Amino acid sequence: MNTVDLLVSHGTLVTMDAKSRVIEDGAIAIRDGSFAAIGEPGDIESRHWAGRTIDASGALVLPGLINGHAHAAMSLFRGFDDHSLDDWLQKYIFPAEAQNVTEDFVAWGTRLSMVEMIRGGITTYADMYYFEDVVARVTKQAGLRGILGETIVDFPAPDRSTAVC
Repeated sequence: MNTVDLLVSHGTLVTMDAKSRVIEDGAIAIRDGSFAAIGEPGDIESRHWAGRTIDASGALVLPGLINGHAHAAMSLFRGFDDHSLDDWLQKYIFPAEAQNVTEDFVAWGTRLSMVEMIRGGITTYADMYYFEDVVARVTKQAGLRGILGETIVDFPAPDRSTAVC
């Protein structure tokens, strides 16, 4: 019998394999963060032992979702809405950022977004904002994957006193 870290059994598996199989009553054996086996519960459970088992009856088991466009720390700016993009940026967001965005602000805003993303099944996200080194640290602490990029603007910004362009 193979020892694995986790068995997830009796869920509807969306495999995303080459055949796009959906297994109505399936099981997954996971070892070291990778799939060790996928198939029918009887087969997987007879060949694998795990310290932890999840009964996924009535649930979908699918790959993690990807958020392709995020400014995670901006979760703390919710409520500036019902404006055109230019008004929203020029009259609300840029002044609010100039007044409020610090490394600590970015850390807490990113933490809030991490909780929301994890609850929504997101495992990877793309982000572009200020203090991306802080975003990287918080992302790693949360156990998520991030594709992160620094903001490049033609005016002074919270993480630099002069324009980049």
